Amino acid sequence: GVITINDKPMTGASMKRLMSKIAYVKQNDVFFGHLTVRDQLTYTALLRLPSSLPKASKHEEVDRIIKLLRLSKVADSPIMLLSGGEKKRVNIGTELLTDPAIIMLDEPTSGLDSTSAVSLMNLLHTLAKNHGKTVVTSIHQPSSAVFRSFDRLLMLAEGSAVYFGSPVESLSYLRDLNLACPDGYNASDHWMDLLVIDSAIEEEEEEEDQEDDNAMAITGRTNTAENSSDDSNNDGLHQRRQISVARGSPRVQLICAWDSEAVAEQNDIAEKEGSDSGKDVGNLNKIKKYNTTWLTQFGVLTHRSLKNSRAAIFTPLNFVKSIALGLIAGLLWFQLGSSEKYVSDKSSYYFFTMTYWVFDSMFGALMSFPAERVVILKERASASYHLSAYFLGKTVSETPTRLTLPFIYMLISFWMGAISPDFTVFLGSVACTLMSVLAGESFGLMIGTSIYDMERAMTVMTVCALGLMLLGGFYVQNVPSFVAWAQYLSPFKYSYDASLHIVFNDQDVPCDGSGALGALCGGASTGSVPGNQVVEFLGVTTSVGFNVGLLTVLIIVPRFIAYRFLLSKKGGERS
Repeated sequence: GVITINDKPMTGASMKRLMSKIAYVKQNDVFFGHLTVRDQLTYTALLRLPSSLPKASKHEEVDRIIKLLRLSKVADSPIMLLSGGEKKRVNIGTELLTDPAIIMLDEPTSGLDSTSAVSLMNLLHTLAKNHGKTVVTSIHQPSSAVFRSFDRLLMLAEGSAVYFGSPVESLSYLRDLNLACPDGYNASDHWMDLLVIDSAIEEEEEEEDQEDDNAMAITGRTNTAENSSDDSNNDGLHQRRQISVARGSPRVQLICAWDSEAVAEQNDIAEKEGSDSGKDVGNLNKIKKYNTTWLTQFGVLTHRSLKNSRAAIFTPLNFVKSIALGLIAGLLWFQLGSSEKYVSDKSSYYFFTMTYWVFDSMFGALMSFPAERVVILKERASASYHLSAYFLGKTVSETPTRLTLPFIYMLISFWMGAISPDFTVFLGSVACTLMSVLAGESFGLMIGTSIYDMERAMTVMTVCALGLMLLGGFYVQNVPSFVAWAQYLSPFKYSYDASLHIVFNDQDVPCDGSGALGALCGGASTGSVPGNQVVEFLGVTTSVGFNVGLLTVLIIVPRFIAYRFLLSKKGGERS
């Protein structure tokens, strides 16, 4: 088919520009729950209102929308604490900030009580009458007050239009077809009774008809002496079928009675008499897809992401978790010495540290992204910003928040365990840990953007994470040659190897007769082993620079792949 506006076909470019003038309010209210109402509206205003508009004017517009939608009392409350009706009004307010010409709503009253539903419809009616908006909405089981609040009503059945006009005139139309609504009965319920037939009832009637047909076939094989009984059965079956047809006839009758072509011709005539058919379409070419520059979008999205991630990550529970883990690790590896028998303990400390925090960042990114992805696709559909501005802003803003918790853990456990008295070793160890956290987050984002089904994504993430951990060089040092290539994909290996280099390479390890270093000490309790030999003994063959470089690659490449996957999901898909 062809989409036309005022008889003018819409091209791809015109459609994208038109979408920025259409507000689409989904049935589910999709927001970042940690943001307040004012935050949500302010960020939307800064992103979608023209750059030429002063910042103070944008804040004034936010205040005006809050007052218009009667949200003043909850303006500074987190969205996740609002009622259903309040969330719906925030959803509408988010779209109204762009001054759209058309507002489309998908069942806006679903989940609301009757009072909230009527209040919401009155608000939409005010927007249409006093603010010049065209409001188009689907509705689910409206009350009488909601039903009568519409200016125009379109009823559909089996893909066909059965009525288009005012709600009041619809009752007269039904009366003319001898399908009058009973006195005191809800008009919308009466329409539904006529148009909707329970499929279970239809199947039951079909089964009854089939049973009757089978009974007639058997009866037809009897002798002629039973003809009188056959006639009686025939009459009964004919009666039942007439009742069955009568039950379904209102819907068929309404479909056949409605003359869609005649109504369309009347609408075309009225439109041509009332407006210039090419005017609105011509103006679409003057509409820019984005109202703000890339730098403005990047700044706003970075600030929003920082506030959102800070609220999600900097929770008391997460701080308690990091401190508790640091204390437990510090107690288990408490005040390790520097001799050979402590070498394996120190290497196990690093591997545990890398394993836990990489897993935490992997699954944290995977679990948090699906909800965020829905918001991103919704905002991209309304041409709020470039995807690149969002993705880079998210990376920049989340880096300090994501790294704070592992830093607290390292600050406690490293010094309690006396891993090294050298402060530069501490800084190097922290840097390796934090880089591994970012690499793990990149893997989580890549899986989260490529696999939309959460159960499948969790399965893939679990298999990949455990496989990469086994390739880290702690559990299996002699990896078979046919899978050795997979080691280069493991962030565990690079962070672990780099940390061992940093802690052992520049210091000699005293022998203590424990035999922990094998032939390097030869069982002697005197002398020492150079640090580089200890590193080789632990199976590390690459330099710190090599490991840090590949960690950087594992931070960047999966994020770029995640960006491409997200980009492949077109912003215009509003479903």
